Amino acid sequence: MKLKKLTAALCTACLCLTLGACSDQTAVYVQSVEGLMRMGGIAPGDRFAGVVVSENVTEIHKDADKSVKDLPVKEGDDVTEGQALFSYDTDELQLNLDKQKLELTQMYATIDSYNAQINTLQQQSASATGTTKLQYTIEIQSTQLDLKEAQLRLKAKETEVQKAEELLENATVVAPVSGRIQSINSSGTDNYGNPAAFITIQQVGSYRIKGTLGELQRGGIVEGDRLTIRSRTDDTVTWSGTVTLVDYESPSQGNDYDRYYGSSSNEMTSSSKYPFYVQPDSTEGLILGQHIYMERETEEAETAGPSISSAFICYEEDGTAYVWAEVGGKLKKRVVTLGEYNPMADLQEITEGLTEKDYIAFPDPELCVEGAPTTRDQLTEPESDTVEEGIVVN
Repeated sequence: MKLKKLTAALCTACLCLTLGACSDQTAVYVQSVEGLMRMGGIAPGDRFAGVVVSENVTEIHKDADKSVKDLPVKEGDDVTEGQALFSYDTDELQLNLDKQKLELTQMYATIDSYNAQINTLQQQSASATGTTKLQYTIEIQSTQLDLKEAQLRLKAKETEVQKAEELLENATVVAPVSGRIQSINSSGTDNYGNPAAFITIQQVGSYRIKGTLGELQRGGIVEGDRLTIRSRTDDTVTWSGTVTLVDYESPSQGNDYDRYYGSSSNEMTSSSKYPFYVQPDSTEGLILGQHIYMERETEEAETAGPSISSAFICYEEDGTAYVWAEVGGKLKKRVVTLGEYNPMADLQEITEGLTEKDYIAFPDPELCVEGAPTTRDQLTEPESDTVEEGIVVN
């Protein structure tokens, strides 16, 4: 029992030394507003890596029954409208056309034979009586039915011959649009054996910027946000654009290391990334596949206040909003003016009364009182030159 009391006394003494002195009030832990902004959402000055992609994608399918003889293009090539993409084997096409024409000739002969049979049966039926005439009638009707079926097959075969002739005349398939070859699928099928595009072309002139949001930044970028697009090679070259889509329906798993080096990620260790797309006001100077940076427009970053979790906001009975802020090492109520609220990320913008350099406490009703001493943990300070999911932090 004495040992337990001695241990408790030592712990109390250590706590007093940590806080500077023993007092009736427990020191309240405070965090920097800038650090809270980086824990969720997006802080002013944060940059996103992005790539210029095509908004329109054109798919070219090949005839599954034909073999490709010549393929002069490869993935990543830039092609112009009308440029040759691939050619079918014309020898095979000619053999197929000859076969189709032979079958067509045989069908013509079959139809002529049915017509001759019907004429003969009708002549014989004219002089027949009774049961014999009835038999002729039934045989004529059966032959007429065979004739109609043969005529339908003939029309289908004529269409096949026409297509075979057109295919032989146009054995070379050309690009319907100008752009960059995104993929070439030599099998012509997907992983499940279903028909798939043989060549996919990203169309030129319909550019947009693709970026990704990490799990922690979910809701930090919304449709309608204005972003500055900045060249990676020349920081002074910029464009402006508007976020047109944040695709939460198509998340991807893993990270760049996994994709480039073949490592495997599982659902327990990898987080989701969500693509978002920015439509630039002007595409002049942008190149398909170009890698760029994106950040909030300067004017927005200067005028907008810090955004923090709504859990840090308190309210007086009259509806006045306030936070518990550190002032001279003591806790103090500070009235704030609220701006826009982001329900997706649960972030509340503060337009007046709070800056990124301030420190605030979580509103614990038992600890947060006017004049309570405060304490900080230096490990929570935001670090510079780090990279977070989806964000390049400067």
